[in-house]
Amino acid sequence: MAQSSWFQRQPTLLPGRPVDASCVYLLVVAFGGAMQALVVVLYALYVVRDVGLSPFQLMIIGTGMEAAALLFEVPTGVVADLVSRRLSVILGYFVIAVGFVLMAIPEFWSVALGQILWGLGFTFISGAREAWLADEVGEDRAGVLYPRGARWRLTAMIAAALAGGAIGLIAPQWTFLVAGVGLGGMVAVLLFVMPERGWQPVPRGERSSWAAVRGTAVRGLRATRAKPVLVAAFILAALMGMSSESFDRLWGFLLIEEVGMPGTLNDVVVFTGLYVISQLGGIAVIRLVEHRTALGRARSVTTALLLLNGTIVLAMLAFGLAPVFGVALAAYWLTVWARNAEEPFFTAWVNRGLDPATRATVLSTVSQANALGQIAGGPAFGLIAQLATVRAAIAAAAVVLLPALPLYARERRRADGEASEG
Repeated sequence: MAQSSWFQRQPTLLPGRPVDASCVYLLVVAFGGAMQALVVVLYALYVVRDVGLSPFQLMIIGTGMEAAALLFEVPTGVVADLVSRRLSVILGYFVIAVGFVLMAIPEFWSVALGQILWGLGFTFISGAREAWLADEVGEDRAGVLYPRGARWRLTAMIAAALAGGAIGLIAPQWTFLVAGVGLGGMVAVLLFVMPERGWQPVPRGERSSWAAVRGTAVRGLRATRAKPVLVAAFILAALMGMSSESFDRLWGFLLIEEVGMPGTLNDVVVFTGLYVISQLGGIAVIRLVEHRTALGRARSVTTALLLLNGTIVLAMLAFGLAPVFGVALAAYWLTVWARNAEEPFFTAWVNRGLDPATRATVLSTVSQANALGQIAGGPAFGLIAQLATVRAAIAAAAVVLLPALPLYARERRRADGEASEG
């Protein structure tokens, strides 16, 4: 093992037994998720009403965030590979904390820079946090803690969203300051309580590098060409990225500026309720689809994805064309619930039948296709929103998903054929 540095020593705030890595992980994912929810819950209201960003500026900010995450994935991965996963996680949360504080300044440049820093910080954390846990407690125990951490995170996010709504009644930008200061405090605590006893430098052949990324892309594309279902997955991921970027960045502008908020309700209360019900409804839809997918059989999962995508297309069109707030509200929730349910089932669908030797490579390639779709779609839909209307941009984002329907229908027929042969 390489010589231990300060970042790999066993820290503790108090003499005696150090803090258990499992507890640190659960608290980090829960508190980190809570601070993210504080920022997200009123973000759409803040950037449109208080900062006054145009639709094109909203899309450019989103594109900048995604581009930062894609471009810095390798340089930040080097930190986790060669220096310390603990250091990578701590740096990631620190960078995000700075980004949150910057976003509290109601100017285009500060919000844009804050989002870029958020994307950069995410790349430090992505993969490193979960790899750190596996190093510290072992893969078997980590496998139990990952879903538990997800439950803790979701619960904390819902509670934090309600707290963010209360803070936003005073001033929405305070939610960004509280989140930034909160993450900064967590970083200070992690410096003293986050252990790292199991880390070892990654072997040269497995380290993050641009050559490794290029090799991953080549291997992923070769694997996708070998299986028609993976070609479809690559195309679908790109379409999903293009469509989601437009909706995620412009839905708030449409509600506030083009549909109009009900005068009898407080805007902060409305947006807080939108976020909380979106999360709870997403959980309910996932549970419903789980019971309908016949233990994960290929045909039932593909059918679920076909229905979910059809719902997204129709709901997004209804949202973009909604004449009144009530219709827009129902269409918004349907879109978000269907999208939240689509993500885990799409992952399960792509995973089916993959060669274990290339599974990670294929999943990485599909993820990159989604990111590239977001980067490509951002400026295009931003121009549509700026030159025409936000309604037109969201409707166009719905139309972009239409090719997904025949693709899923074809894959369902393929699954029927494989089942009959078997």
